Amino acid sequence: MAGLALEATPQIFAVAVFAVGALMLVSAVTPAFGDRVRALAGSVSPLLIDLSHFAASILGFLLLILSAGLWRRRRGAYWAALAALAAGAVFSLLKGLDWEEAAALMLVAALLAPCKPAFNRRSRLLEPLRPGWLALLICSVAATLWLGFFAWRDVAYTDELWWSFLIDREASAFLRAVAVLSILSLCMAAMSLLSAPGAGRHRPATPAECARAVQVIAEADHAPPEAWLAALGDKALLFSPSGRSFLAYRVRGRRWIAMGEPTGLATERRDLLWAFAELADSWGGSPVFYSIGDGLLGDVATLGLAVRKVGETAVVPTESFILDGKGRQNLRTAVNRAEREGFSFEVLPPGSASALGAELRAISDAWLDHHNGDEKAFSMGRFDPAYLDLTPLAVVRQTTPSEVEGGPPSVRLVAFANLLPGAGRPREAAVDLMRYHPDAPHGTMVYLFIRCIQWARDNGFSEFDLGLAPLAGLEDRRLAPVFARVGALVFEEGGALYGFQGLRTYKAKFFPEWRPRYIAAPTFTPLPLALLDVALLTSGGWPGLLGVRKRLRRGA
Repeated sequence: MAGLALEATPQIFAVAVFAVGALMLVSAVTPAFGDRVRALAGSVSPLLIDLSHFAASILGFLLLILSAGLWRRRRGAYWAALAALAAGAVFSLLKGLDWEEAAALMLVAALLAPCKPAFNRRSRLLEPLRPGWLALLICSVAATLWLGFFAWRDVAYTDELWWSFLIDREASAFLRAVAVLSILSLCMAAMSLLSAPGAGRHRPATPAECARAVQVIAEADHAPPEAWLAALGDKALLFSPSGRSFLAYRVRGRRWIAMGEPTGLATERRDLLWAFAELADSWGGSPVFYSIGDGLLGDVATLGLAVRKVGETAVVPTESFILDGKGRQNLRTAVNRAEREGFSFEVLPPGSASALGAELRAISDAWLDHHNGDEKAFSMGRFDPAYLDLTPLAVVRQTTPSEVEGGPPSVRLVAFANLLPGAGRPREAAVDLMRYHPDAPHGTMVYLFIRCIQWARDNGFSEFDLGLAPLAGLEDRRLAPVFARVGALVFEEGGALYGFQGLRTYKAKFFPEWRPRYIAAPTFTPLPLALLDVALLTSGGWPGLLGVRKRLRRGA
C-alpha cells in the first residue's frame, strides 16, 4: 500500500500544483477586493503592489509548467515548486491581501515538502513539454485571458493603461499580465515543438564505442545482420550494464528511434529495451523501435507500445534455393549469360576493401552519379572502406579478351556488395551496400545476388536477407488501421516518390519468404511522424528526402 501511495504521489501533486497555479493566474487577471486593496495601500507602496501582481502572474505560469515536471518525478521540479509556492504565497498577500490564495499555496507546499523520495529523477533546465501538457498549458492560459477580458470588458482601452501604477487602475496590471503570459506561452510552445530533448547529449558513437560494438557482435549469441550498421558511427549506442549488449539509436525531435533489435546476450534483451524506453522518457522523449521482427513483439507489448507493420523483408531459405526447374529458368539464364560474358564471383574476407579502395570508390561514385543519388544513413550502409573492411565483401569481375592480339585478357571490377553475417539461430546473412558500374551488362546484380545466396548456403547460413520492401504487405481494408490503409495506397500509387512495387517485384524473382517488419512506439506517439523521422534520418534530412540534391545535380 505504501508503495502504491509513493507511485501516485507525483501525479497527485502535479494536479494540485497545476490547480493552484491556475488559481494564481485567475486571481492575477481579475479585479481584487477593493477594501483589501485600500487597507493594503496604507502600508505598502503602490509600485510594490503592482510588481507583486506582475510577479504573481509569472509564478502562476511557472507552477503550470512545474506540474509537468512533478508528474515526471523530476527532483528539480520538486524544489522549484516548493520555492514557487512559498514565493507565490508572499506575492498573493502583497498584491491584494489574498489570504485564501496564500493559504492554499502554503497548504500544498506543506503537503509536498515531506514527499521528496517520490521525486527521484534527475532534472534539466528548461525541459520542453510533451504535446499533451503543452496543449493543457495553452488552453489554461487562453481560458484565463478570456476570463480577464470578460472581467474588464467595461474598462475603455488607452495606451496609458500599460504604464499606470495607480491602485485604482488595476486594469493596467491585467494588461501587463496578458502580455507576459502570451509571450511566455509562445516561447514555451516554440521550445517544446522545435527542441530535440537529449539530442545534444546523445550524439553519434565515437570510434572507440563503434569498436566496442563490433566486439559485442563478435561475441553475441543474438545479433541480427543489421547490427553491423552500428559500426558506421552515425548512431548513438546504449550498452547494457555488462557491456555485452547494445542498442543503436538516433534522437530526432521528441522521438528516440532505435534501429533494429538489441544485439548481444539474449538474456539481456528485454532489460535493454526497458533501459532505452526509460532513458528516452527521462529526457522527455518517446521511444520508437524501427524494423523489428515477430520475435520482438512480445517484448514491445510488455512495454505497452503500439505496433504497426511498415513493410516486408525478403528472406531466402538457402537450403531450398535452387536453379533447377521451369520456374527458375530466368535465374539460370542470368547466370549462364553472365558467365558467357566473362563474369566471375568471389567473396573476399574481412579487411579486403581497403586494398581495392580506388576501384570500389570509382564504381560507387559512378553508381551515385548515374542514379543522381546520395549516400544513405541510419537504416542503410554507406560507402566507407573502413566499414566495408569489417565484413566479407562480394565482388563481381568481368574478364574480356585483350584488344591486342596475343595480349593478356582485361579484368575489371564491375559490382560489389558487403555481406553482413548475423549470430544466433537461425543463422542469417544479409546484403547491405550494393553498387555496380553503370556500363556493366544487364543482369549483373541478379548474378551477384544468386551467387551471394549460394555462398551463404555453402558457409552454413540457413537464411539470406535481401532487405526490406517498404510498405509491402499493408492491407487497404475497411477495418484496417488508417496507418495501414494510407501505407497501402502509397505503395500502390507512390511510384513517382519511390519504386515501392518495383523493388518488391525485383526481390520476388529470388523466391523469398516475405516476413513482416514493424515499428513500435507509445500510443500517444503519431506513428506516421515516427516513420517520417526514419525516412529523414535515412535520407539525410529534407533535401535528401525530397530529391533537392538530385535536381540540383541534374540541372548542373
